[in-house]
Amino acid sequence: MPRTSLGELEHLILVAILRLDDRAYGAAVIAEIEQQTGRDLSHAATYLALQRLTAKGLITARTTFGATERGGRARHVFAVTRKGRERLRDSAAAIFTLWKGLDPALRSRGRS
Repeated sequence: MPRTSLGELEHLILVAILRLDDRAYGAAVIAEIEQQTGRDLSHAATYLALQRLTAKGLITARTTFGATERGGRARHVFAVTRKGRERLRDSAAAIFTLWKGLDPALRSRGRS
C-alpha cells in the first residue's frame, strides 16, 4: 500500500496554501496556520517543510517580484499540485477513517 499520510506540518501547510490561494507565500502560510490553530510555528521548520513538499512534487513555487514597500524583494508564491491535492485528500480520508467511532472514547473519563 502506498504511503498516503502526511506529517502534521505538511498537512497544515497544504491546507493553508489552498486557503490562501494566490497569496500563499511563506510568511502568509505561517500566519494562516498560527491564526487558525493558535500554534506557534518555527519559521525554519516551515520553510524546510515547504522545500520538502516542493521536492516531492506536492507544491510548486513561482517567484513574484516584490512591491515597493518590500524594497522590491522577490517572494515565492506556492500552489498545491494535482498530486498534492490527491495526497491531501488521501491523508484526510485515512485520518477520518481512524476517527470514526472514537467519540465515546474521547468523552470517556477512563484511563488517563
